[in-house]
Amino acid sequence: MILIIFSLYYAIRGVLEWTVNADYERLDSRFKRIIYYYIQEILFKTIVTASGFIALLIGNYIFSSMKSFNDIGVGTAILLSFLIFWGITGVTGYLTLYIVRGKIPFVSGK
Repeated sequence: MILIIFSLYYAIRGVLEWTVNADYERLDSRFKRIIYYYIQEILFKTIVTASGFIALLIGNYIFSSMKSFNDIGVGTAILLSFLIFWGITGVTGYLTLYIVRGKIPFVSGK
């Protein structure tokens, strides 16, 4: 239920961002605006937010299935770090920003 609520919230928020910041004069009909902006944004934000919850669920399953944290492998540690990053940024709504910009904010790509 929380997954659905967060997904819908970020989808609606994304649509409202587009309506405030988008340049609508170049699209001549309301139908084209809905297809090009709203549906794409709703699907993108819903899928990314849902994937964040799924990543946290998988990470929780891996953590709970470990018998000892002393015997954790490098691959498992990297996978868990990735799942935690993906989950937290997906649930909070920042993963879409990272995907669209192609980089993590505050990290210079020089």
